[in-house]
Amino acid sequence: MTARLGRNRAFTALMFTAALLTSTAAFAQNYSQAPVLDGVAGLPPIAERLPLDPLVVPPVESIGQYGGTLHNISRDELDWLRQLIMVEPFARYERDVSGVRPNVLESWTWNDAYTEITMNFREGMKWSDGETFSADDFMFFWNDMVLDESIPVGLPSGTVVADKPMSVEKLDDYAVKLTFAAPNPLFMELASRGHYNSAQWLVPAHYLKQFHPKYSEVKDTTELMARYNATSRLQQVGMPTLAGWVVTEYTAGQRIVAQRNPYYWKVDPEGHQLPYIDTIDTSIATADSARQSVLLNGMAGKIDFQAREFNLSDVSLLMQNQEAGDYTIKMWSRGDFAWPWLMITYDHKDAGIVDLFYEQNFRIALSQAMDRNKYNDVVTFGLAKPRQFSMSPESPEFRSAEGQEVYQQWSNQYIDYDPELAKSLLDELGVVDKDGDGWRDRPDGTKLQLIVDMTASDPQTIAVMDLVKEDWDAIGIDTILNPIDNSALTTRAESGDMMMRAWPSAAGWGLMSAPTVWAPVEAREWSMGGISISRYFQSGGTEGTAPRPGSMLEKLQNAYEFATEQVDPAARDAALLDAYRIYLEDGPITLGTIGEHPSPVLVSNKLHNVPDTGMIGSHDFGFPATADPEQFYFTK
Repeated sequence: MTARLGRNRAFTALMFTAALLTSTAAFAQNYSQAPVLDGVAGLPPIAERLPLDPLVVPPVESIGQYGGTLHNISRDELDWLRQLIMVEPFARYERDVSGVRPNVLESWTWNDAYTEITMNFREGMKWSDGETFSADDFMFFWNDMVLDESIPVGLPSGTVVADKPMSVEKLDDYAVKLTFAAPNPLFMELASRGHYNSAQWLVPAHYLKQFHPKYSEVKDTTELMARYNATSRLQQVGMPTLAGWVVTEYTAGQRIVAQRNPYYWKVDPEGHQLPYIDTIDTSIATADSARQSVLLNGMAGKIDFQAREFNLSDVSLLMQNQEAGDYTIKMWSRGDFAWPWLMITYDHKDAGIVDLFYEQNFRIALSQAMDRNKYNDVVTFGLAKPRQFSMSPESPEFRSAEGQEVYQQWSNQYIDYDPELAKSLLDELGVVDKDGDGWRDRPDGTKLQLIVDMTASDPQTIAVMDLVKEDWDAIGIDTILNPIDNSALTTRAESGDMMMRAWPSAAGWGLMSAPTVWAPVEAREWSMGGISISRYFQSGGTEGTAPRPGSMLEKLQNAYEFATEQVDPAARDAALLDAYRIYLEDGPITLGTIGEHPSPVLVSNKLHNVPDTGMIGSHDFGFPATADPEQFYFTK
């Protein structure tokens, strides 16, 4: 069956053909390399460094020129840089996010039932140190990282179906077969998201074995996990990679430099080995200073490409300084549904507050007490849209008349500002001021406080939440805002200490991008409902916290599982809309504020092949890597 996804055509195709990827056979003897590699001692000829069938990347504008250093800025957690150079998964999303295209995999084939997928890696691909990449690297990941109980790597999302982990069989040096307990037709799309999932699964076994207790004298897994985890992998200078650039310098909190990978396995249509750009030089800013740093350096012409860390309030200044800074501002879509969205965590340690969270009228009261028009006017200058939490309006499942009806109902649910209704709903629940201190208490008479955690580095989230606090305080709910650094947020989320979290700009597309924002199915920080409840689903019930029986969270998990098993696209969309209707019946389950923002992308006027459109609100789609930065180039 199909080996490539296009939203409207993928699941009916019988054969895989990589139409946009030109055959390399015509110029197989005419490969060329960057001049900086000429004369490098010990480096094999270009034809010996490339796979038998290199991936051909069509340019956005034109064939490029070699050379140059791309300067940008990343926060100290390097999330921006990870999105730029670590997104080399099984398949990359198309530039227009209409589906996925071959990447590390040359092809893949499903059986008729979508319970078995054969994945074919590119023969002759090499790691950046020249060692051969093969199916053995994937088998090491599965057998020695995932299945080895002494290694703290859980079963990745998409690998557990019908409560059973997939089985993995090596067919030959460049092919593996995955078998699932039930249909799993979206495995390739889900496994190819962002710099995590398969981009993280693809590891150099020959290198990691020296840090693995099974293969070395090492007694713990600290160094192994530092090199495996997506959040710390870039900090490992010289670690072999499949990316276009290899990290050669790293100074924590200051700078990270990546040089071209001489074994990179992609070429342009004329046989020039990619990438065109020699070096990526990234300045590291603290979370608190990143926004000011990118704004000032961008306007001064010291940044070549920057697609994150800007706020809407920066747009006017950026536009005014385009000529002086010799750059152009492209307005990419964020594809977002909220900035911020309020994640209610139903796995909090305090059973009393969880009891209230499970009460629909309590959640309705919180929503009706929020003056979203004020948030939009004050914080985003009227450029956003007041709305409830729901998926991005650009999601494909909303393109039908039925989908539009669901979207309109969902995104507008309980968003009218009505503090008097909110008060009456709370009164009916017994959430009243029992001790006369001016604040409402829980029905049992104990003190009620809503503690909202948020990152201290995002001014828009903090600005909106200051206004939300005013509104909730005004109806008698004592609201505490807790802006802290991201590492502390992670710890609180994992430990069950987080009551509610205000998450910055976010985007999601149904089953393809961030499904865990609408159903608790992946144990990630951005999972609605709480990490522990998602972990329960992801592990097949062996870990985590079960949702309450019959609750909206259990319904969402069941609905997600049913939708992902549907092989027919029409049936899958229908099942997805039925899942969303759980929100119409039991919502709001998560709270939205304002959303649907455009987002400025700064591009030096000397930098070319950067698309005019992109979607950066969701890490899942892999932008800006999905724009293929290996084909970006500078003019002299």
